[in-house]
Amino acid sequence: MNGSISRTELIRLIRRLDEYEEWRRQVFIRDRFTCQHCGARNGRKRVIEADHIKSISDLVSEFGITSVETALKCPAIWDINNGRTLCHSCHEKTESYPTNFKGVSRKRKVLK
Repeated sequence: MNGSISRTELIRLIRRLDEYEEWRRQVFIRDRFTCQHCGARNGRKRVIEADHIKSISDLVSEFGITSVETALKCPAIWDINNGRTLCHSCHEKTESYPTNFKGVSRKRKVLK
């Protein structure tokens, strides 16, 4: 990737955008806060996550995204049809689960 920002940092910045939070919210609402693999619902002991079916990393490569500005202009990143709600356990089993998240214990927000 050309420029001064790494792909990992760019993806991290994309995930921190308000637009990304809105994308997640729209995916959760559409899927009724229910894991699309096992049917688990968000709650105290189950955390749901929004998954890009085609990963952000793949989209960054495919569309030549090199900045937050170009990411904001890329409809594929913000298309809720490329998203699905999964519980954490099911999300970890997908090919699109970020490899830098595997095996990392993190505190997660439970959405209400």
